[in-house]
Amino acid sequence: MRVRITRQPPGFIQGLSLKHYRAGEVYELPPALAEYLVMEQFAIFEMRDRDKPAVPAAEDRRRRQ
Repeated sequence: MRVRITRQPPGFIQGLSLKHYRAGEVYELPPALAEYLVMEQFAIFEMRDRDKPAVPAAEDRRRRQ
């Protein structure tokens, strides 16, 4: 799910640090994390198609390294 971060989420959730998510950026996230961030008002669902691709989730970046 694509979400736009509206304010910096603090801390960790299920062992995943949220510190690298930046306000104003769009991320492609697993549904559970996206819904949590929206529910806690750290993000909104991004419905618009953008020319710029979404930033991959942290889990995806770790796998590529």
